[in-house]
Amino acid sequence: MIAALTTPDVLGGMFFAVAAPREAPAPEPVPGPERVPGRGPERPKLPNWAIGALVAVGVGAGLWVYTSGQQSPAASGGTPAAGIPTVTVEKSRFESVLRIGGTVGAMNYAVIRAPRMEGGRDRGRGSSMTIQTMAEGGTIVEPGTVVAEFESRATQDSLDTYASTLAQTKATVAARKAEMQIATETLRQDFRTTKAEADKAALDLQTAEVRSLIQAEIFRLLAEEGEASSIQLEREVELQEQADAAESRSLDITVEQDVKRMARTESDLEKMKVRTPVGGLVVVDTMFTRGTFQQASPGDQVYAGALFMRVVDLSSMAVFAQLNQADTQLVELGTPVSVRLDAYPDVAFEGRIRSIGAMATSSGSGSRRGPPGSSGSRGEWIKKVPVEVEILTEDERIKPDLSASADVLVESRPDALVIPRAAVGGIGERPVVWVQGDAGFEAREVRLGSIGNTNVVVESGLKTGDVIAAQALAEEDTQLARL
Repeated sequence: MIAALTTPDVLGGMFFAVAAPREAPAPEPVPGPERVPGRGPERPKLPNWAIGALVAVGVGAGLWVYTSGQQSPAASGGTPAAGIPTVTVEKSRFESVLRIGGTVGAMNYAVIRAPRMEGGRDRGRGSSMTIQTMAEGGTIVEPGTVVAEFESRATQDSLDTYASTLAQTKATVAARKAEMQIATETLRQDFRTTKAEADKAALDLQTAEVRSLIQAEIFRLLAEEGEASSIQLEREVELQEQADAAESRSLDITVEQDVKRMARTESDLEKMKVRTPVGGLVVVDTMFTRGTFQQASPGDQVYAGALFMRVVDLSSMAVFAQLNQADTQLVELGTPVSVRLDAYPDVAFEGRIRSIGAMATSSGSGSRRGPPGSSGSRGEWIKKVPVEVEILTEDERIKPDLSASADVLVESRPDALVIPRAAVGGIGERPVVWVQGDAGFEAREVRLGSIGNTNVVVESGLKTGDVIAAQALAEEDTQLARL
């Protein structure tokens, strides 16, 4: 075996195949006459198991050299390995920030919907209307400006028809009331005549003593007949007056119906011109039309009550976000925040917490069930609290529907030893950092204070000027590293 390891041809061939660079082949000599040598003694050949052993030894030696070069300086105690980033411990301001993500929207805005008709054309039963003109998206409008106008020819025709019907109804009612008045007055005149004849018969009956029995009986009968006729006619006059009053009221109701129908149609005609109650930026919403989802445009047909536009007041913008229920105790009304837009990450805007929801809501629905004892799915028991962050800075770059974040300052320490959070590792349950010394890096136990998103405060164990590894060198995954 020893002779096999030191054979020049085998070793030389092996190292040539592994490490020597490939060279260009030498030019072949021109063939010519040469002397044929005699058969000499053959060189001994190595068995296959010996060649495999040599390859395994070479691979193992290479791995040992590579592993020795990658060992942790803290464990070996040798010279600090090159390429390990370091930071110098210094006192600086520590800030703990709570970041809330949300969407930019306007606190003062108007929702523009297709009008609901009150007249005969549409009483809210889903009749469609055609957009004739509308304000372009992105334009600035003043309060009271007409931002959309619908096709109103059919409504105008209905209004003309109702106006003509109303005039005809009024004429018919006036003629009928005149007829009723004439008939009633005629009946009253008959009652007055009959009453006068009955009174005359009663007076004639008083002269019965000086007249014959026959004349006296005639006067008595005439008096009774006149009295009965007058009573009957008086009752007929009362009934006729009641009938006239009822019919007159019915005619008046007919007129009122036509008047109200015409008034509703006039209101519908006015609604065809949609005016914005607030001034601001015109935002055209996406709606389902022509078989696809797209922004509304002139010529589209929309149903009554359909949302197709918004007008937002850019002077009152806010970030509408949701805060985890566990962080609500860290936020108070009026707390100043720094607002950043994803579209402009380098620009910060001033803001403050304007409102915090009184009730938590579910973050969404999910298909997986929650933990034992809970109700609903996993998404339903993850609760969020709605938060509204008012943006105090007025800037033309702040537009609706932009994604944004609000940084709430939870804690601030002006003079503290602050190191990167990634530099803290652990040995067992003890937090440690690796401090650079003359012989390399050594692990040093520290006592931590406040922990932020990327930084952590060191209460003891380090001093100003110490150089530490920017990342933990220990392989153990400690509880602190999982925070």
